[in-house]
Amino acid sequence: MEEYAVVGKRLPRVDGPVKATGGAVYAADISLPGMLFGKMLRSPYAHARILNIDYSQALKLPGVRAVCTGKDFPGIKYGFLPSTRDQLPMATDKVRHYGEAVAAISEDIAEEALDLIVVDYKELPVVLTATEAMREGAPLVHEEHGSNIAATTRLNFGDVEKGFRESDLVREESFTTERVSVGFIEPHAVVASVDASGNVTLQGSKQSPYITWRHFCRAMDLPLSKVKVINPYVGGGFSGKHEPFDLDFAATVLSRKTGLPVKIVLSQDEVISSFKQRHHKDVWIKVGMKKDGMLVACDCRLINEGGAYASVGPYNMVVFTLGLVMPYRISHLRYEAHRIYTNKPWCGAVRGQSVPVARYAFEALMHRMINELGLDQVETRRKNAIRQGDTTINGMKIDSCGLDEAIDKAAGMVNWEQHKRQRLPNRGVGFACTSMPSGTRMGGHYGCAAVVKIDEDGGVSLLHGGTEIGQGCDTVLAQMAAEVLGVSLDDVRVIPESTDTSVLEAGMYGSRCTFWSGNAVKAAAEDARRQLAEIASPLLKTDKEDLVFRGRKVFPRGREEKAVPLLDIVRQAYYSRGQPIYGRGSWAANDIDLPDMKTGSGNIAHGWGFFAQAVEVEVDPKTGQVKLLKSVCARDAGRPINPLTLDGQVEGGTVFTSGQALWEECQFDEKGIPLQSSFADYKMPTIRDAPLANLNHDIITNDPWGPFGAKGAGESSNSTTLAAIANAVQDATGMAVNELPVRPEKVLAALKKRERRP
Repeated sequence: MEEYAVVGKRLPRVDGPVKATGGAVYAADISLPGMLFGKMLRSPYAHARILNIDYSQALKLPGVRAVCTGKDFPGIKYGFLPSTRDQLPMATDKVRHYGEAVAAISEDIAEEALDLIVVDYKELPVVLTATEAMREGAPLVHEEHGSNIAATTRLNFGDVEKGFRESDLVREESFTTERVSVGFIEPHAVVASVDASGNVTLQGSKQSPYITWRHFCRAMDLPLSKVKVINPYVGGGFSGKHEPFDLDFAATVLSRKTGLPVKIVLSQDEVISSFKQRHHKDVWIKVGMKKDGMLVACDCRLINEGGAYASVGPYNMVVFTLGLVMPYRISHLRYEAHRIYTNKPWCGAVRGQSVPVARYAFEALMHRMINELGLDQVETRRKNAIRQGDTTINGMKIDSCGLDEAIDKAAGMVNWEQHKRQRLPNRGVGFACTSMPSGTRMGGHYGCAAVVKIDEDGGVSLLHGGTEIGQGCDTVLAQMAAEVLGVSLDDVRVIPESTDTSVLEAGMYGSRCTFWSGNAVKAAAEDARRQLAEIASPLLKTDKEDLVFRGRKVFPRGREEKAVPLLDIVRQAYYSRGQPIYGRGSWAANDIDLPDMKTGSGNIAHGWGFFAQAVEVEVDPKTGQVKLLKSVCARDAGRPINPLTLDGQVEGGTVFTSGQALWEECQFDEKGIPLQSSFADYKMPTIRDAPLANLNHDIITNDPWGPFGAKGAGESSNSTTLAAIANAVQDATGMAVNELPVRPEKVLAALKKRERRP
């Protein structure tokens, strides 16, 4: 396998020093001349009619410059899918969840101005669970929709009933996972400026500026050319910062009214209580298995309780099937899902979409069936593992796969054989496997592009449309550019993106950065290298194709003694030819299929990543508390561009999802009022809760479609953790974990029940 100079190396992040020293400027840090500060007035009710808003007294308060309400917007709804565009910039006729914005104010004094805005409400009955919302005669969250079922998906592959008849063991279970907060530390923030010509500039904490840009322009009825979105540094995203939010719209209207920039920064109270969360899911699943452990059939029903607005809920239901048809071979699948409106904050994409829950339900039931048949947890998973060259029952082709090797490696790292021979009291080991695509086609705006400029001093300026949200995007893309051009990572400067000057980028989601953006950056760097090669070829009397770019030098292949400095070639371009070097590249997987929301069929992605995880836990017999002793992950991410940043993704993904498994839950009272408003109330894992040992191993598969053979890994990294922890707890206690989070009182009851057994 070819050895690279920069790609594949454990290099420090390019944004590490500026972040570690406090020099990074985040949205809340931005300060502009004359800037005003905005505040949002939020509903104290989960469901209420807005009768009147009186802000006359607020405008009289010295320092208050403007107020806006939902009436200040065009009344155009926006959303991810045309079939479920159901959200306005701010509430107009009624509020549908606690904390929905009803007014905003710009001021340069105090928050007390909000108290002077009087809103008359007529409180309405609430529906807070999917069961309540689906009952006949239930209050409607959206009257115009006609029901509280926002979307339905029904998929069928093979013959499920035939599969169950052919199975030796058939079992069914129900599983529940609670709502959780997205969990980024940096709250939503934005600075909006509207100039005299009506041009809008948004500087905000956005995971996908391109998505924000398009949805914002639709809701504001503005042409794309009138709006520019600039990203400062972003303090984490986890899919929680894709679309525009009420503060973006409000800050823009307030800036338009005052003629001054307006900044709005939310509190953690607002984020935790009123903004996007992961769906509450109720899963019923039935699985058929042969007596040798081979999987045959699966029947599954999902109820997605998703709050007041649909967001990506319909897509979330379809993605759930990825966690059912893979990473194991299975011949028959039937699936039905409903996305339900309720009077809670809306739910959407959160890291891993719905695959972590799909894997939790499937792997937990599989774990029990393997034990019932007296089989080995590792051997059975290896036997069922999908392999390179396979095509799934819904038509997805596997171009590279190292899952069977990953399963063996994870078992070795967790000392599975020793655990079986010598079980320690209150200790348990759980396994889980997953697969995730390296980004899918999502419609017309799914491609990626990049521009590479060779600077006059031989440095490289890289412009791409992706967003660095902590995943190492800028670092791995800079490594690719450096590798192609034969320079060091320090020679590459990544230019901050803006929708005004940047290039096409569908967004940072679905583990697509390394794969999609990487292919575009590689193509742009190769374009720049071709231009340099045309200049170097006559100087070195060598064909362009035989030139090597390495170590800031250019030389004929096999004759490094003939090398000339890259800087000399660059100077020839600029000073002798007047030819600046700009490389352009783009990439889109035009040969794959769009996700079919109706049938679920099609080859929707390249670059499927595969992960096998094992978790060891210890359960305190006195309190029922679960402690994470060890997490091991064997990962097939193709050929990693930077194993160091990949370690960060996997370790972070494990800790991220362990919160949902053991502690996190968004709770509400009987009126839909949140019971948590800070990290003191909402229990997220800290460094003290991370596994004492967090080990990783790379399974190298060199994907044929990935840049330098790489595949995505960000969302795979947390899609096994729920299942692995649940199975480890069952292994330690004998308790079937059918609800998450794993509450200590239930674990304690299971331990006491075990003690009473003869």
